[in-house]
Amino acid sequence: MARQLRIGFEGALYHITSRGNLREAVFFEDSDKERFLDIIARTKERYGYLLYAYALMDNHYHLFIETPKANISQIMQNINTSYTVYINKKYRRSGHLFQGRFKGIIVDKDEYLVVLSRYIHLNPIRAGIVRKPEDYEWTSYRVYIGKASQGTALVDTADTLSCFSKDRGKAAQAYREFVEADIEGQENPFKKVEAGLILGGSGFKERITELLERIKEDDEIPQLRKLSMKVPVERIINICCGYYGKGQEELIRSGKGKRERQIAIYLSKTLSGEGNREIGRRFGIKGPAVSGVIKTIEGEMKAGSGLKSEMEQIRRQIINE
Repeated sequence: MARQLRIGFEGALYHITSRGNLREAVFFEDSDKERFLDIIARTKERYGYLLYAYALMDNHYHLFIETPKANISQIMQNINTSYTVYINKKYRRSGHLFQGRFKGIIVDKDEYLVVLSRYIHLNPIRAGIVRKPEDYEWTSYRVYIGKASQGTALVDTADTLSCFSKDRGKAAQAYREFVEADIEGQENPFKKVEAGLILGGSGFKERITELLERIKEDDEIPQLRKLSMKVPVERIINICCGYYGKGQEELIRSGKGKRERQIAIYLSKTLSGEGNREIGRRFGIKGPAVSGVIKTIEGEMKAGSGLKSEMEQIRRQIINE
């Protein structure tokens, strides 16, 4: 099984999720959620991390964690192991509780601290459990808006609220308005995650990529491969033109060379790191059309048409040139 790349450094900010094995429940009653928060409190004291937000759902959880000591793996191992031992003992069960290792996305704090906090607090809304985020007891939202009877010492709200006002009361009200304004829209910031690993602006991604360059490349780590292969779309088009003996305009425009054009679009998506909109702009189509091309090519390769071998030959030229 491919393993997820872990990036750890002092001050790193992570959105952490962990799901139940086979998507089954990990919290069976309210007392289980209470115990999980007790474990969070204990590990915070032991490992010295900051917790900006959390949401405990029946079959998964979200944590928004900053690690001043670069110790995310130790933190999460302690949390999940401790909780699994508790559940197995309480319900006289055995085996795995969570589905594999936790999933961690490293986040640009300057750009996404507030946005991701909102996303986490709206989880119960997206799940259809409640209509207002404050009506769900098992997130940190009530702490932010000053309606929590407990848990205020567990959640670190200062950095998030300071983005709205220096006055605690005004900040809480402004934060509430910010969160509840998105109940209908439900913005999903994770659409901008790169390689399933990084969420942030271009400068942030460059800094993280520099850290990755110090890590030995490992074929078992798919995120590392995705981040290490950044090829300009223009170069991909040029290589495809040479391979098929076509000019740029002939390859790019739709017509007799439709299949070659689809291959160029597919390779641009898999090798450039660009989004569908940017790739579509280069080929004169819209983003959704790029998705359609990707599905078509993937289906053809799965059907064993020989396209996979052809694609690999072109890819090698692109990577090695």
